[in-house]
Amino acid sequence: MKLFIAEKPELARAIAGGLNGAYRSNDGYIEKGDNLVTWAFGHVLALAEPQAYNPNYEKWNLADLPFQIGEFKYVPIKSSVKQLKIICDLIKRNDVDEIVHCGDPDDEGQILIDEILAYAKNSKPVSRVLINDNTEKSVKVALGKIEPNSKFKGLSERGFARSQADWIVGLNLTRAFTTYARSAGYNEVLSLGRVQTPILSLVVSRDNEHENFKSVFYYTINGEFNVGGYSIRTNLKTDEKIGDENIANRIKSECESGRAVIDFIKTEHKSENPPLPYSLLKLQVDCSKILGLKPDKTLEITQSLREKHKAITYNRSDCEYLPTTLWESAGATIDTLISNFRDNAPISEFIAASNTSIKSVAFNDENITAHHAIIPTAQSLDLSALSKDELSVYALIVKRFLAQFFEKKEFDSTNIQISIGDNKFIASQVNITRHTFDTFLKAESTNEKDENDDDEELINDGMDFRCLSESDNVLLRRVGITKKKTNPKPYYTMATLLKDLTGVAKYAKDEKIKRLLLEKDKGKKGENGGIGTPATRSVHLANLVDKGYIEVSSDKKQVIKSTLKGKSLIKYAPSSLTSADMTALWFEMQKEIEAGNLSKDEFLKDVTNQVKAEIDRIKGGVQMSFGEQIKCPTCGKGFLRRRQNSKDKSYFWSCSEWKADKSGCNAIFPDEKGKPNFNAKPKQEQKTTGIKCPQCGKGVLVEYRGVSKTTNKPYTMFSCSEWKNGCNFRTFADKSGKPKLEANL
Repeated sequence: MKLFIAEKPELARAIAGGLNGAYRSNDGYIEKGDNLVTWAFGHVLALAEPQAYNPNYEKWNLADLPFQIGEFKYVPIKSSVKQLKIICDLIKRNDVDEIVHCGDPDDEGQILIDEILAYAKNSKPVSRVLINDNTEKSVKVALGKIEPNSKFKGLSERGFARSQADWIVGLNLTRAFTTYARSAGYNEVLSLGRVQTPILSLVVSRDNEHENFKSVFYYTINGEFNVGGYSIRTNLKTDEKIGDENIANRIKSECESGRAVIDFIKTEHKSENPPLPYSLLKLQVDCSKILGLKPDKTLEITQSLREKHKAITYNRSDCEYLPTTLWESAGATIDTLISNFRDNAPISEFIAASNTSIKSVAFNDENITAHHAIIPTAQSLDLSALSKDELSVYALIVKRFLAQFFEKKEFDSTNIQISIGDNKFIASQVNITRHTFDTFLKAESTNEKDENDDDEELINDGMDFRCLSESDNVLLRRVGITKKKTNPKPYYTMATLLKDLTGVAKYAKDEKIKRLLLEKDKGKKGENGGIGTPATRSVHLANLVDKGYIEVSSDKKQVIKSTLKGKSLIKYAPSSLTSADMTALWFEMQKEIEAGNLSKDEFLKDVTNQVKAEIDRIKGGVQMSFGEQIKCPTCGKGFLRRRQNSKDKSYFWSCSEWKADKSGCNAIFPDEKGKPNFNAKPKQEQKTTGIKCPQCGKGVLVEYRGVSKTTNKPYTMFSCSEWKNGCNFRTFADKSGKPKLEANL
């Protein structure tokens, strides 16, 4: 009997659908004929914390670094304990004689199942099947191409090498920087990582460039001409900005005394394909730009749409293409969408205008990666069951899918050049000749002005350049000079940062690093030497906000700025982490690991040595300063940290001695222009204890935590939930934090 282990439940169901025999559903697995199919939930195991190797490592001590751990250990993720046990029990069943590895066809998918097999101490033969399309036809084809899992040992070693190296870098350097900073009176965790830190560095670099930018004046020259009875506005064509006003005036005089002629009028008929379906990254960009949603929120919403509502396909995809099998079955999906959106006129009209006989360039098997693009499923939905945000995101995904069943948009692009002596004036115009998908995708238009473009685009309404001829008479009506000043690159927004993370190679100063980053993303549509993945980038950004390294404005634009803490960390962090260099060099070594030319252990030893060198530098007494530390006025031990409320995005200050179990300092102060307001009344926290009131016997005791106005010390008080109905029971906490039931105040 074969046991198929899928990476996700939906893949398991697809595999079961592709197998022959009777179907029987069980707790955590499916029986299908003579086969068993079970599933993980992504990673069900995680690398163990340092204290799992040595109890002494639980305390953060610079002398213990770098960790000496030997063989890496894996522990169950709390939420997956039950399913992991089911998988392990199935592996050990006597009637199971072969395991079929059904992880995603990439290194992450490879190690995800391999680590389960290692954890279960499996000794049975293991086969491998590669599935990137969950349609029944594609699954059956894939199941006919099962190979030995040993063939993918290099890919597995490569994946384990990267994840374990990330553990070595992240945990060692985070503890090193944090413990050293604590010795200097800085009481916050300083988190570093191979992906997180370069992202922060990008933000810091952009902020520094913006804030230190010195504007210079320059001059633009525009000309207005009469051509064939029409007035045309043009711009002078220049190789560089004109920084000298005298030169601008000289050009103006030359033009006013010269004769204007048309060099050329050229019209090209062009077409534009519909925008491709969404990858997670592109969806996060549009959700930020159009809906004002942060990347982690978009990920959360798509997770709900996929798992709870079964409304969309795999939501963490880095691909914008679709297999041809989905074009063949698109009719069923369209029919479902007709029903789902019957009361939504804009999308109903979009559906009615679509044509499933049209096959866009998105349907291309060669461009499929581990997963295809995010599209709607043929799942009937009651749209009223979706939240407002879920419906908005679902609608974006649906419209991008529908666009694939439209002809190309067609337009004429006309360029005109007029000369006066050596001075060339240019203008352009676009005339749409056939509207198609663009009629329905106005909000999702991606035509954005380049953030470095300081010049205005001239508008020539009320005329058609195609009516003009090179033989037309030209008369200069006026020449104008406009004084402008250069602008810095704007601060990052969530949308522009996400897009920039796909192409950090352009910032690499070393040509080798740039080449490696570009090579890493070869064949990945939408990625061009990037860092992180669409799924992990949102996590890293959320962590940077949570740790106080960056701030995000609460408006729809979501402007991102680094904090003093973030800027300080980048100042002192090792250069290998403030750029994508480590990712690039690791990629080079990972290729060697996969090819069998370099062992995983050799690679990890090299990484450990690099980390040790940085730790030795810190131990040597490097000077670090992370700005003013504000001691907590309530407990006198901790320091105040500026944090952001996840609900209303407002800022507040809390004590570093705060503990999740409420045992620490719970002082909270509102934010006022980036500083704590000590004059405001600290927030009083409350929670229901479930302890029955000893006085009335009806209510339960409610715990209140606050700060005394007279002593400025924290207190814990309990009162009855029935106080509105007359019960006046109140008491303070005893030494263990429990209410004194005998003491009524």
